Amino acid sequence: MARKNTPPHQVVILAGGKGERLMPLTARMNKGMVRVAGKPFLEHLILLFKENGIRRFLILTGHAQESITDYFGNGKKWGVEITYQYAPPEVNHGARLAKALPFCDDFFLLHKNDIYWPLKLPAHRARFEASGLPALMTVYLNQKKDGIYGPYNNIHIDKAGRVARYDDPLSPDPFYQGQDIGFCFFKKQAILENLPKPVPNDFCLHNGLLRSLAEKGLLAAFPTDIPATTTTDAAWLQKAETYFKALPRNDQVVQAKTRR
Repeated sequence: MARKNTPPHQVVILAGGKGERLMPLTARMNKGMVRVAGKPFLEHLILLFKENGIRRFLILTGHAQESITDYFGNGKKWGVEITYQYAPPEVNHGARLAKALPFCDDFFLLHKNDIYWPLKLPAHRARFEASGLPALMTVYLNQKKDGIYGPYNNIHIDKAGRVARYDDPLSPDPFYQGQDIGFCFFKKQAILENLPKPVPNDFCLHNGLLRSLAEKGLLAAFPTDIPATTTTDAAWLQKAETYFKALPRNDQVVQAKTRR
């Protein structure tokens, strides 16, 4: 059994994009604040991570940041600690993360604010430690072609359990087994060593940092056949409502404990 104080203790959430595929809903609202099953999607994520024992959050804001900061504040209402780091919406995810690294723990969990998957942290932590690698990505094995990015894939996992290829765009080639659904674990030093100098504002997290780590054999995979949900567009927003109704809810457990 994992020790209670075993890291990571911090989740870094990428929440800077404009949510263009959800316009006009996101014209004045961050995508993470779109309501699903009665609360903002980002709140579902915070409660999920809290249930997994992580209570410190660094939210990397951009578009409509006030819709997040005004709602969550410092996180005290939820029994967590939330801090924020702003970068303009046009700054890409990779550059946004690079700018925030001084505020990141030496070991942290990185996630986006539009994907939900029923995380069980001890299994991820065990896989990370067993891999001996400085980074780990959760990969949905898209055998039913129902992945959040459609029926095609862009990740190849080798026999050693590493992400050996990370390509974009998605491909129908069976060489690729799955899709990245986030919940990435990083040792900060591995990121620092794989960033361009200086880091341009258009530096990409996926085709930049993650692809580089994969090519160097530094990115482990946590494969899963449990589907995720997302709020990436209007169609998936409706699917997310159904997903949450069918899901045994971690955050309901958290709320019940809080009310005692």
